[in-house]
Amino acid sequence: MLFISLNGYSQSNLPRVNNLDDQIIYHTSYTLSYNETHEQANWVRYMVTKTDLENSVAKRKNNFKEDKSIKSGSAQLVDYKGSGYDRGHLAPAATFVDSQIEMDESFYMSNMTPQHPSFNRGIWKKLETYERKSAMDRDTIYVICGPVLTDNLKTIGPNRVSIPKLYFKILYTEGWRMCFIMKNEKSNEPLYMFKHNLDIVQKESKINFMLK
Repeated sequence: MLFISLNGYSQSNLPRVNNLDDQIIYHTSYTLSYNETHEQANWVRYMVTKTDLENSVAKRKNNFKEDKSIKSGSAQLVDYKGSGYDRGHLAPAATFVDSQIEMDESFYMSNMTPQHPSFNRGIWKKLETYERKSAMDRDTIYVICGPVLTDNLKTIGPNRVSIPKLYFKILYTEGWRMCFIMKNEKSNEPLYMFKHNLDIVQKESKINFMLK
């Protein structure tokens, strides 16, 4: 089931999280559910199209900034300073090459999560590359990704940003779907080793993705 409206999605089919303090934020090309307790997104959802990827006009400025849309305040740059963790994108900047506004919005701190450098620059980056290739092959795909947020996670910074142990990503379009769960650590394994069915991803993340 695909949901189309606003930036490609319908409010009636948002993933459902059993969390009283989450806030839904709509940016130009991605939507997220912000978790105040963990100071990062429960999930981020966006669309990747062949047309957008072929229209590369935006420049990456690495202008990481607080997301003023978050009522309680998002994580800040100081939270990551000296932590040893990357400000890992959930919705990747390389997806939004067709628009400078969209590219710049991908650097909101609400779209960041503490990722081990060897994970962010390794297997996670490999999966981001795979999703863009899938969009080129299939014209349009949809993506939902995020951290697995659980109790008693270690934190960084004055805002106590949780350090996830696991991440999930779901790629789908009509008649096709692939789901992944990965540990926040270096891995040289091929991507297929991290594939799981949707039920497993929903169980681990405790999120109902509203997908049939």
